[in-house]
Amino acid sequence: MRILGAAAFASALAAAPAPAARAGEGWTVFAPPGGGFRIEVPGTPRRESEQRFTPVGSVRETKYWLEVDGAELAVETHDVPPLAGALMSDATILDQARDGVVDNEGGELIQTRALTVQGAPAREFTYRYPGEPVRLERVLTVLMGSRIYLITGTCAEPAAHPAVARFFASFRLARGGAPSAE
Repeated sequence: MRILGAAAFASALAAAPAPAARAGEGWTVFAPPGGGFRIEVPGTPRRESEQRFTPVGSVRETKYWLEVDGAELAVETHDVPPLAGALMSDATILDQARDGVVDNEGGELIQTRALTVQGAPAREFTYRYPGEPVRLERVLTVLMGSRIYLITGTCAEPAAHPAVARFFASFRLARGGAPSAE
């Protein structure tokens, strides 16, 4: 379910480094048109998008990402095909999204929990990428209607990284076309 695998991501970084910023500098609200969310970012994120075909229909994926103080911060949107939404429960969709992220990266799931975000079903989990140096990814997946949001922070210790904490704390779903103040 990821736009870039680990190898593709490394190649993209080498070819065109993402905008970088320091954790305390220049944070602004980012709310892309049609994105359905707002989040604080320390710079201008790169945007990548692709359409994937699955057995239950086409999935449009968009990723916004940047680096700050040794961590990659990203928000991805994945539009769930109507057939998948009709056949699977919200919990199943979220669990499959989690499992797909971890499996796609060849990672090892460390912890996971179910929660709600602004009334929407969600999963928060952390997994370890294979190999050295140690890299962990903290992920929040939120299902709002037919869209999954993946908020990620990747570095050696995302639970202790101040930019990752600020990024996650600032995420808000849009309601009725305007970002929520919750």
